[in-house]
Amino acid sequence: MPHRLADFLRSHRDAILEAWEAEVRQLPAARALSQVALRDHLPLLLKAIADMVAQAAPAHVEDALGSVPDVHALERLGEGFDLQQVVREYRLLRRCVLRLWAAQGISDSSEATAVFHDAVDEAVGASVSRYMRARERTFQALDSISAAAIGSPDVSTFLPRLLQVLQETVQVVDAVAVLVCEGEELRVESAVGLRVEKNLRLRVGEGLAGEVAATRQPLLVHEPATGPRRLAPVLLENGLRAVYGVPLLLEGTLLGVALMGSRTSQEFSGEDLLLFRTMAARTTSMLARAQAHAREQAARAESEQSRVQLRASEERRKRWEEIFTHLGVGVVLIRVQDGLLEDVNPAFARMHGFTREELVGRPLEDTCAPESRGALSRHMQVADSKPHHEYESLHLRKDGSRFPVLTHVTSFRDEAGHVVQRACAFLDITQRRAAEAERQRLLAGMEAERARLAAVLDQLPAGVILAEAPQGRQVLGNRQVERLLGAPFTPAESLSEYGAYVGFHPDGRPYLPEEWPLARSLLQGEVVEGEELDMQRADGTRLSVLASSSPIRSREGTILAGVLAFVDVTPLRRAEAAARQAAEFGEKLMGIVSHDLRNPLNAIHLSVTQLLHSEALPPREQRAAVRISKAGERMKRMIEELLDFTRGRLGGGIPIHRTPGDLRAVVRQGVEELEAAWPERQVLLQVEPGRYEGEWDAGRWVQVVSNLGGNALQYSPPEAPVTFRLTDTGDTVVLEVHNLGAPIPPEALPHLFDPFRRAVSQGNGLGLGLYIVEQVVKGHQGHLSVTSTAQEGTTFRVRVPRRGAVAPPEVPAGPT
Repeated sequence: MPHRLADFLRSHRDAILEAWEAEVRQLPAARALSQVALRDHLPLLLKAIADMVAQAAPAHVEDALGSVPDVHALERLGEGFDLQQVVREYRLLRRCVLRLWAAQGISDSSEATAVFHDAVDEAVGASVSRYMRARERTFQALDSISAAAIGSPDVSTFLPRLLQVLQETVQVVDAVAVLVCEGEELRVESAVGLRVEKNLRLRVGEGLAGEVAATRQPLLVHEPATGPRRLAPVLLENGLRAVYGVPLLLEGTLLGVALMGSRTSQEFSGEDLLLFRTMAARTTSMLARAQAHAREQAARAESEQSRVQLRASEERRKRWEEIFTHLGVGVVLIRVQDGLLEDVNPAFARMHGFTREELVGRPLEDTCAPESRGALSRHMQVADSKPHHEYESLHLRKDGSRFPVLTHVTSFRDEAGHVVQRACAFLDITQRRAAEAERQRLLAGMEAERARLAAVLDQLPAGVILAEAPQGRQVLGNRQVERLLGAPFTPAESLSEYGAYVGFHPDGRPYLPEEWPLARSLLQGEVVEGEELDMQRADGTRLSVLASSSPIRSREGTILAGVLAFVDVTPLRRAEAAARQAAEFGEKLMGIVSHDLRNPLNAIHLSVTQLLHSEALPPREQRAAVRISKAGERMKRMIEELLDFTRGRLGGGIPIHRTPGDLRAVVRQGVEELEAAWPERQVLLQVEPGRYEGEWDAGRWVQVVSNLGGNALQYSPPEAPVTFRLTDTGDTVVLEVHNLGAPIPPEALPHLFDPFRRAVSQGNGLGLGLYIVEQVVKGHQGHLSVTSTAQEGTTFRVRVPRRGAVAPPEVPAGPT
């Protein structure tokens, strides 16, 4: 049985669509659509309904319709249809079919009619359901986009957030990127999920993004690495299997291209594509607002910068006016066309004795002396050929007087390089020329003084060198310098050149440049007096010199220069060496002689002793033997003193051998020996309470008591006693020897302890007793002093420690 309604739907499809289109065009969303876009999937829908009617009663209507209602709903959602308009489309389709079917006057079974209505109802329901789901998902995505854009007015901030939302909304999307259009290029503004350099640039027409920008149409590419449409190489490196590109259009203007890609799927669903286009459209508006905001910010910044520059320019103008008005140097502005003065500052007017009003509008040459006017044009031409030009000339005051002027000309140019104005600065150099003349006069006077100084220095017996501070440049050296150095004087230019002089310290170490006395005076302000050093002459010989140097300071104390004076003391040092050798020879001779005299003296002493013990010796010969014995004792003491002196001078000091003992017993022994030798004199010993144990050289202490006591007995009146006083002072012990009588002359006190010296010329000793006492006291690390007045008499005071200090170990001399 033929299915009349199904056949009608198939045979009259175009008529149905034309009738339907005529009515649907009344809808606002359908007016701008093309016929293809408007009819969309309706031909497929009519075919599916016809097939269902032909089957009379399909089991599942939704299966028979397939995805056509869903796809149509998504398309209408993307084209801006609201839900009511989508439902009305189906209602109009139903009405058009029924009207045209009724016009045929043909009827069909009720089952066929029911199937038709069920199919249309199912299509309406499926479209509404899909429309609602897609719209809800779209609204959620748009809300997320809006939330991401809140508080992010600039592109660099909100775009990464939007792309993150796009990636999270579509599950199969792994990468999203936005490229902004800049002329004929696309620049990557932001990307999520792509390893791509920001600000990467692609040409319009290059790859998928470039084609989308060129055609301004969405484009879907499957397998972009092998398909006919390829991505740019930098995008291929990210392994995308499907890429969808959408142009970002705003009122016909291309703002950029949005790309979404998947690494896991080769397809995007229609709903995904619709959602991406919708989100891209929203992104377009936000991008436009962000770009407008950026342009507004840039315009504001530029405007603010312009205002700042304007204020700065105004401030510079005010400063220039302030400087121009109050500058002490004359300044003028000159017009290039006629050379007239445009403006002059008060200093220029005062300089020439005019008012400003009298000078403005006049040529500059009116202020020049007649003899300088001819060169004025030449100087202006030179100034126009280079940035700046200076020259000197004579100017004329209002009263006719002339004065010298230094002129500085600056030519101002426009963008083409043409001179449009000249600025001239004028400085009255009357005082400078007077100062220069005075300077020349002073220099001539200084040169004359220098010549006189050189003449005086040449007559000095010492070498003299003058040098400037701080670099050490030598400016003067007299003739004695050349004589002492054995070569012409070549002034050093700096302290480093002092190394050309060869000199040695007393220890043989060579002088460094900064160690020379003159260098120390220049660098440190040191005053050097009588520093002895060896210098090597040009011929290699050496001479000994005494050098003295001193800094020359200003009133403020600044070191300006330094002066060095040095004299040759080589002959003096040779004479001193010869004298020392003679003295040492004499001392050695005395030591040898005194030592060799002891043997015959001992023989004489033994013989006299035997004679004195002989009972058969007559009284006369006995008295002679006593005289011989006393003379021998005196000679023995003199020889002992000579030996001690020789040891002290040649052997490093009189040897001291400390042993524990009581100093009272030692001093008492010495006093008793004095009493035996001077029976007619009174010798007293006073020992103060205390401890006198210590470490002493008893024999040397007896010698101290004997020499000091003998000296006191010899130089005191016979009736006056000699008093020894021993006092405990803690760590030290003090021995005082006092006698009355004539005081020691003051002039003799400084040399009292020198060898071969006596307080007075009387006496039969060698003058070594006090010298030996001092050496013994020093050997005990003690101190010897003397006071002598007519009222108090003479007192020798010896202070020694109980125990000798441990001598520090000798440290071998190392390099310094």
